[in-house]
Amino acid sequence: MPYLIQGINDWQGAFEKAGFKNAIMGKVAPTWEEDSTWSLEDARNSGIIYKPSPVQNAYGPSTTDPRSGEIIESHIGWFHNVMELLRNWYMIQAGAIDPRARKMVFDDELMGQLIRFVSSHEVGHTLGLPHNFGSSSGVPVENLRNKAWVEANGHTPSIMDYARFNYVAQPEDNISAAGIYPRIGDYDKWAIEWGYKLLPDAATAEDEVAILDKWVDAKAADKRYYYGRQGQPDDPRDQSECIGDNAMKASAYGIKNLQRIVPNLPVWTKQANEDYSDLNEIYGEVVGQFRRYIGHVCYNFGGIYETLKKNNQSGDVYEFVSRATQKEAADFINKQVFTTPTWLINKAISGKTGVNSTSTILALQEAALSRMLNTNTMNKMLNAEASIGNQAYTISDLLGDLKQSIFTELPGKKPIDIYRRNLQKAYVERLGNIINPSPASGGITIFFGNTSPSVDTKKSDILSYLKGHCRELKIQTDAAAASSSDKATKYHLQDLSDRLKKILDPK
Repeated sequence: MPYLIQGINDWQGAFEKAGFKNAIMGKVAPTWEEDSTWSLEDARNSGIIYKPSPVQNAYGPSTTDPRSGEIIESHIGWFHNVMELLRNWYMIQAGAIDPRARKMVFDDELMGQLIRFVSSHEVGHTLGLPHNFGSSSGVPVENLRNKAWVEANGHTPSIMDYARFNYVAQPEDNISAAGIYPRIGDYDKWAIEWGYKLLPDAATAEDEVAILDKWVDAKAADKRYYYGRQGQPDDPRDQSECIGDNAMKASAYGIKNLQRIVPNLPVWTKQANEDYSDLNEIYGEVVGQFRRYIGHVCYNFGGIYETLKKNNQSGDVYEFVSRATQKEAADFINKQVFTTPTWLINKAISGKTGVNSTSTILALQEAALSRMLNTNTMNKMLNAEASIGNQAYTISDLLGDLKQSIFTELPGKKPIDIYRRNLQKAYVERLGNIINPSPASGGITIFFGNTSPSVDTKKSDILSYLKGHCRELKIQTDAAAASSSDKATKYHLQDLSDRLKKILDPK
């Protein structure tokens, strides 16, 4: 209860900046004896409603007067099991840097502070603030490891971002909770001021618009005030669970912490007289966090930055992610994903949980392939090539990087282990599914987010590139198979050759 209330009261500072003192306050609802007239059904009363439920969530709706836009009231829904969600997030994202996170049952103070931040987030919704998925992208990654800076400023400028916790910070940085938890930040305070501050110099609503526009213009160049809309499909800055201005650097630091966590999970998850279900669950959370890092990086492929502007502001709204950045993303995927992430293979965990390492790793690699090698991504690359020419990261670049990463063994005629064989098969199957789609998909896709019409891949260069790539790959696999002395490798390469032949001539 006190932490929920604190999460409400934390907004007082934002309203003070807007000119109001004690504008928002959390209190325990009165009992019938204390006030028989008080009711949640009364529109004057807003509340946080506890729900004894296994649902791992909370939500913050509001009721708005359609005539004026005035927010009338809100009842925040607080499901009990949000605590399990918070524990899993914090153990995986902060366990390497905060010893308090290294057990299945958190102390009341730690859990209370985690509840406080979610409470503040949901209250932010009731005040009219949407998710700002781009907020954390305005923070340089190295600042997230700077103890003095991040403890003073927080790891994201908005608590309305899905930035969760500072997973970039490393143990040697000695960063305290002030630099790990989300907090009400600069963007939130500015947004409350923009929405609530009285403007006595404005005689009319039109006069207010002119003043507010000047405020927007004054902050437009400051990345800490960037707004990234939820659901933006193309901008790598506008992502859930992502922090920092460079997903490759941030994710590399996050993976370092996951590598520290995995060997400790059998100890951290152990509870007296329990089975290994907790170990299985938390290992699954590690895999899920790794998958998020892969997704953060893959957003850069064919990426398009969206910077919302009024028509009197200079500069483009849409800009293509640079070739250098997409190349950096390809290098990351090669190093961290396609090069077998052996740190996930832990016999102490698999022996207790039965987790299948080959399936786990292949699923992660397929997640990267599905994001990199799909018609939507490639259509955007074609559009970039048409728009900015040789400055673009092209389909040819993508396929060249993929082949170099996934078929490293071919030039040197090296044996191919089971993890790499699985990856190579998955890659060829991915090519086949795009070249010869099922009748249901029809080869139709959408490119450039929601801003351009559907495109038939049969009428684009996509199939030309992919078929040419398959022909080259078949020649290389045939040559490597002919000279391979390792039976498993030889059979595997012959199988790939057969699959490629069928892809090119499915009849």
